[in-house]
Amino acid sequence: MAAYRFDDRAIDWAPFNGFEGLYYSIQSVDRELNRVDMLMKFDPNTNCVPHTHVGVTKTLVLEGEHRIYKPGPDGALGAPDIRPAGTFSENRGDETHVEGGGPDGTIILLSMQAVEGDVYDILREDLTLDRKITLDNFARGLERQRARAD
Repeated sequence: MAAYRFDDRAIDWAPFNGFEGLYYSIQSVDRELNRVDMLMKFDPNTNCVPHTHVGVTKTLVLEGEHRIYKPGPDGALGAPDIRPAGTFSENRGDETHVEGGGPDGTIILLSMQAVEGDVYDILREDLTLDRKITLDNFARGLERQRARAD
């Protein structure tokens, strides 16, 4: 039987501003259902910033290892929860973590539910609120992504 690998060559990856080795591609923004679907790609051993998903978030690991680090009260990261390709997970919202890619990086599909327009909160290292990321932010990002493709 032939082995298959997720082929991301046709995906319009955009770099996350200010984060080397972290990319995204917004797949849909549904205001009626208050949901955002997007792909994220992490280069090997790359992490994002602490953040809190405010609504239900479902994740499917498409390639590599997805690593979830839960910060302690002092902001220090604990050992990662390692999720290999094929792993599906769901949290009910209000989960604070740092996520990243393993030694070969990772690609994940996220389906995120907004609560009152908020999708997730970006936190500072001391875990205080830096800024809120909203459905409007994602809608503007999707418009820019579509404009690049034209």
